Amino acid sequence: MTHHVPPDVDEVIEGVVDHLLHVSYDERTVLRLTSVGDGEESITVVGKALFGAKPGESLRLCGSWSHHPRYGRQFKAERCERTVPADERAIRLYLASGMIRGIGPALAAAIVDAFREQTLNVIDTEPERLLEVHNIGEIRLGRITAAWQEQKAIAEIMMFLQQLGITPGLAVKIYTTYVDTDDDPIDIVRRNPYRLCRDVHGVGFVNADKIALAAGVPKHSEERLQAALLHELDQAGGHGHCHLPVPVLLVRTRQLLSDDDPATAEILDDAVLRQALQTLSDQGEMITETLPSNVLDGTDAVADTEIALLARYHRDETQLAWHVRRLLGSAPALADLADWDERLAGLSTAETAGLTDEQYQAICIALTRPLSVLTGGPGCGKTHTLRTLVEVAGAAGAVVALAAPTGKAAKRLEDTCGQAAMTVHRLIRSPEGDSLFDHAGVLETADLVVIDETSMLDLALARRLFAAVRKGCHLLLVGDTDQLPSVAPGRVLRDLLDVDAIPRTRLTKVFRQHDDSAAIVINAHRILRGDLPEGDPRAFWNRPVVVAEDVARRVVDLVCEIIPKHFGVRAEDVQVLCPGKKDVAGMTDLNLRLQQRLNPPADYKPQHFHGGCVFRLGDRVQQIRNNPRRGETGVFNGSSGTITAVDLEAHQLTVTFTDSEAAAYPFTDLDELVHAYALTVHRSQGSEYPYVVIPMIKSAGPMLLQRNLLYTAVTRAREGVLLIGQTEAVERAVANNRTQRRNTALTHRITHTGTAVSAPRPQTPTGQLAWS
Repeated sequence: MTHHVPPDVDEVIEGVVDHLLHVSYDERTVLRLTSVGDGEESITVVGKALFGAKPGESLRLCGSWSHHPRYGRQFKAERCERTVPADERAIRLYLASGMIRGIGPALAAAIVDAFREQTLNVIDTEPERLLEVHNIGEIRLGRITAAWQEQKAIAEIMMFLQQLGITPGLAVKIYTTYVDTDDDPIDIVRRNPYRLCRDVHGVGFVNADKIALAAGVPKHSEERLQAALLHELDQAGGHGHCHLPVPVLLVRTRQLLSDDDPATAEILDDAVLRQALQTLSDQGEMITETLPSNVLDGTDAVADTEIALLARYHRDETQLAWHVRRLLGSAPALADLADWDERLAGLSTAETAGLTDEQYQAICIALTRPLSVLTGGPGCGKTHTLRTLVEVAGAAGAVVALAAPTGKAAKRLEDTCGQAAMTVHRLIRSPEGDSLFDHAGVLETADLVVIDETSMLDLALARRLFAAVRKGCHLLLVGDTDQLPSVAPGRVLRDLLDVDAIPRTRLTKVFRQHDDSAAIVINAHRILRGDLPEGDPRAFWNRPVVVAEDVARRVVDLVCEIIPKHFGVRAEDVQVLCPGKKDVAGMTDLNLRLQQRLNPPADYKPQHFHGGCVFRLGDRVQQIRNNPRRGETGVFNGSSGTITAVDLEAHQLTVTFTDSEAAAYPFTDLDELVHAYALTVHRSQGSEYPYVVIPMIKSAGPMLLQRNLLYTAVTRAREGVLLIGQTEAVERAVANNRTQRRNTALTHRITHTGTAVSAPRPQTPTGQLAWS
């Protein structure tokens, strides 16, 4: 292999990945590669083309040599191809890497010792010869053979996709999505690639379109236009919108599909796109309807606006509206249970006495009305109000059920009220399939249901919750409207508060001003008023830092050393909350840095590389998608836990969550997890931490530097907040009160009886619901 070449001349090298040195937030990867050919050499390789590479893989790289002033000679890879391991060492590393389930390092060495350079050929064509190797019996042979065939199928997909720039991780996901079906993954990729948008999480329209065009699907095909329209609606849902005005949808679709080809303009004609829209509507994948403009944009306009929304959003919104009406029209069963005024007047304990008029009103409404809302900021007495409500209702013999959207929020509610609480998902026992009328357990007997942190309730979860509350049961929603809205589509709490018929109480008196953490509450209210937060030596610290890279380094020192040493706490008691995921000092970057300090690699810690990052024994992680089938009772968005086992032979790891339940994750499903040393503020909703560190840098931009985001981050802390970063970023966030309006029509569907709102159909004989 020739080394002395000019840095601008392309060269090809081949080798086996030894280990990853670094993966940055922008996917730039640094790894050590052992070259093959004329002698072995350990080479440092850098480049974004390496993203997703795993130890043991054989790579062919095209790039050039360079010299780093600190790290020395490096190979900069511009293109990367996976190849079949050729020599004994490459084969041993490949088998030992865990790529083939059932083969670990020791067994890999034994197999290669037995068959040398013919090892892979033996596994492929004469697998029964593996029985000659010690510790391989019939059962293990069956596992290895099945795993090898799986790898071959994945490799076939990879060979096809890597020419299109599709990552190996997505190739694996495509395979695993269809492996247990009657569909051939390769056939789908070649003949109907837009199915991947719907079936495979993470593919998306851009990747599917790249595959489709390379496979010969015409640019003007109906399938492509339909996929683009659905993609834009799905993207809007990712920003919290339930619908888009049709003109906006058509403009965004044109922007998505436009290119330099003059013929493209013809296929993006308004009439052509509307025909694709009509086809989707006829197929039931999308709904179009006309609603008054003043409902949609808050203006005095009287004209109507045509909107389009995914069928599932239409179902959720219309049926949630129907259930809100149902609860509002039901008889309040608790109203006649006791003389609530007398019971409240009889309170005498120091813990429950001294209710303000607002708190008294909130409790009375919850006990006498079937549906009500309680709102208020930090320190305004929501905790005292709920504790009193639960005590009074329980003393009268009422059954009270408590829940919150996340496990941490439920635990805090439980500690507040002295009674068991659970997540909303577990309260309603809502598996996939929408069997919403199977209300086993608590909801069959509950007289009063209290849901805390309801600003987090998205449209789909709210629909399931309201559907699960039986007639006669009271429902109280508790939340803070100044916090960030739900991550998923909808703004349920605000929309319900816009319905005049729903009784509500807003607590306005601030109580918590004299304890050590009072500065958190005071500064939270300052931020809401548009004032800059002020430092306090007991619980609130401002640390200006000019350079973004310095912010990231200081955050790591604060979490790993300074705060734990100063306050005598663990690093686990300190949570970093970032405005966004990208850039230096974003969630991705800080997770990589904090993992390296708090949970560095070690011989006794098994680990697995996935999507450019490593999941290691002991890592803190968070679930980012609802999966009712994960574990015994399901795992839901926002659940946090620790990796307590990594089984390289079984190709899975185990996460034990904060509620002590454990769930197994096959390596192919690790895109359901993110590291949780640092989280975005959105992902922290409903949680509370002893200490919170908030890095603020200007590059986060106006979409993230917002007042309600900073307010939400500050109110996640119980004992202390450290705001660190660029002063201008903090100033911009406090000044920016222009929160993005979400496109919803829930209030209109509840208040206008002429709106098409149908009741859910009864259960079908199969036990599932057939929705209209």
